[in-house]
Amino acid sequence: MGELFVVWSKPADHRNEGDKHRDAREWALAEAAYKKHLASHSDDIDIWVQYGHMLKESKKLAEAEAAYSTAVSLRPDDADANVHLGHVQKRQGKLVAAFAAFNRAQELSPDDELEEEMRSLRRQVEKAPDAAVQTGSIMFSVQDLVEFLKTYVTMSGIQRVQAGIARSAMEIHGLDAHFILTDNTGILEPGVFWDIQHQDLRALIDYASSPSVQRTELRRLVSLCEERASVVTPGAGHTVVILGCFWSHENTADRYFASKRAGARISAYIYDIIPISHPEFCDAGLVRAFTNSLSELCLIADFFLTISDYTRDVLDSFFEAQGSRAIPMMTVPLAHSLTGTSEMVSSWPTVLQKIRGREYVSFVSTVEGRKNHLYVVNVWRQLMAEGKSVPDLVFVGRKGWRINGLMDLLEGTNHLDGRVHIVHDLSDAELNGVYENSLFTVFTSFVEGWGLPVGESLMHGKMCVASSTSSIPEVGGDFVDYIDPQNLQEGIAVIGRLLDDRTYLAERQKNIVDNFKPRGWDDVANTFVDNVRTLGAASLTPMAYPRLREGWYFRPGDLTRASLALVPYSTKATRLLIATSFYHQEHFGAWMRGRFGEIEFQTDLAEGQRVIVYMEFLASDWSNGCSLLASIQTPPDEQPARPMSIRLAAHERLKISVQGQVGAGGLCRLCVEILGDYVSPEYESRDFVVGLCGIGYASHDNLSARSDIYESIAFQPATYLAP
Repeated sequence: MGELFVVWSKPADHRNEGDKHRDAREWALAEAAYKKHLASHSDDIDIWVQYGHMLKESKKLAEAEAAYSTAVSLRPDDADANVHLGHVQKRQGKLVAAFAAFNRAQELSPDDELEEEMRSLRRQVEKAPDAAVQTGSIMFSVQDLVEFLKTYVTMSGIQRVQAGIARSAMEIHGLDAHFILTDNTGILEPGVFWDIQHQDLRALIDYASSPSVQRTELRRLVSLCEERASVVTPGAGHTVVILGCFWSHENTADRYFASKRAGARISAYIYDIIPISHPEFCDAGLVRAFTNSLSELCLIADFFLTISDYTRDVLDSFFEAQGSRAIPMMTVPLAHSLTGTSEMVSSWPTVLQKIRGREYVSFVSTVEGRKNHLYVVNVWRQLMAEGKSVPDLVFVGRKGWRINGLMDLLEGTNHLDGRVHIVHDLSDAELNGVYENSLFTVFTSFVEGWGLPVGESLMHGKMCVASSTSSIPEVGGDFVDYIDPQNLQEGIAVIGRLLDDRTYLAERQKNIVDNFKPRGWDDVANTFVDNVRTLGAASLTPMAYPRLREGWYFRPGDLTRASLALVPYSTKATRLLIATSFYHQEHFGAWMRGRFGEIEFQTDLAEGQRVIVYMEFLASDWSNGCSLLASIQTPPDEQPARPMSIRLAAHERLKISVQGQVGAGGLCRLCVEILGDYVSPEYESRDFVVGLCGIGYASHDNLSARSDIYESIAFQPATYLAP
């Protein structure tokens, strides 16, 4: 019998093969070899870059961009990969995307040539024409939605609302709808925004709402929204609506101050004011950011829309208590559904595979103290202690704050002997699966602006046990069994009945199926637009300005400190002093944009009264040879105030005072101008010569207030609190 020989062949080394073809400048062959290598080594970042090079050499720019983007997503801190991505985007005319890529690379590894690339791109973008905008157009800020999807693969409540309204608003006949983003690249001037193409935003929303969402594809669609956006400048005849959160994500009122000055109407959709009305349920940083941002927004908003009558009433009470001006408001109730259509796709979450087929009750919500999950756990504990057979309990939501007690209890009881399950980041299809297979749902929150999970439960024909507080009855109507979230015995009785009396549960759920008429996002969007048009038809609300108290010295740098006094700031909104003419505040203060700046504030003085304004500036390292000219704009028919001039010396703190008269309504307007030539260093992409360190004022005859300012300038405490 002959011998059997087995010949083992050595696996092909496509990586080395690609390198050889690359060195021989055989681009197509190298491209093919690298592609084979990446099919089995998709995490090889270096070869993704090389693959991009080969595609670029073959003039396949879009494919090269995708390869470089993959390398960047695998290693975000790789400066070279970002540079290559920026160059191929620039060659395709994607100037904004290229600038963003170069900016990331510059932050990782500063380079003079890269800085010049960014300067060139900025000049090109500034010359680009604005998007076509009609009179009566509505510009929806979806900044919060896009920023959120850069980090998370599933949308939470506020993002779902934005997605639902935006998706439906695109289809409203005769509406010139724009979907805008604020600028965080440094390219655009204040009052100019990025205008996302409808098809790009639609694709992003549809994918984020799909049964399966992959982070890489989601990031690609987010990038597409940003890369293909045009520029747009809101002005007279336009309405800007802040659709998401107004207190973070570069979406605060100072971003819209210039638009208000240009004649645009400014509005916001208010979900709740819980950080103000119930601060005990919120993180201290959120309370501060929310309160400050709402106070600023109140100065420039023409009207507000609220998601419930409850939110509108609470907001109105807050304005009255604060002595704020009356702001028109109308309610636009939310939809009862998710962002998708009524034909909802469902699938069972793999993370809950072990309880599939078992009875359970679901609680869909961020797991935080305000939502009152502990209440439900204690109901379950009591029912178990009474010997009842209880179903599993499924909490669907990310973990938030104020839940130490809940987590300690669950850990100490082994999650109630394995009956409590906490999951998060489910796709819409998986969330639908949780709802559809629930015995019923619970939502025992202490306070809400709306209560979307109650509506979602009803949309799926499921009975809900919910709190009788705040806005929740507006959502559930007569289809929900309500409980007092402070009364544990009431919860035990109501939930216990649903578990024991299945005939009653079936009757309640049949009533939902037969009689509940859900409100969809098309309904919401149409009501939204109708209300915007109604409120927008009123006279434009005059611009309001932040107020400075006589004798108080305001330092912009204090806005960066956590010790900023909350309540006094909420009545002044001093960040708006530097909203249009200055870059974002730093510890020393804020750099003034370019050669000319304006500072406007409300005083305690009467029109025409003589005033002295005291200012402190920091000169940049390249300010030698320049002068600073400052003056107060005088009321009409008055003798113009004499401007004050001071020579600048590099990196020197300069103190200057100017005199003049207060304008109409007690408004004081300062003009600051830089004279002389200067050259910014190549590493600095911003255009500035001086920065504002502090400002205060006093009437000419108020020696006490003038003395207070002198003392504030001379003796700055280490931790400065606004009075």
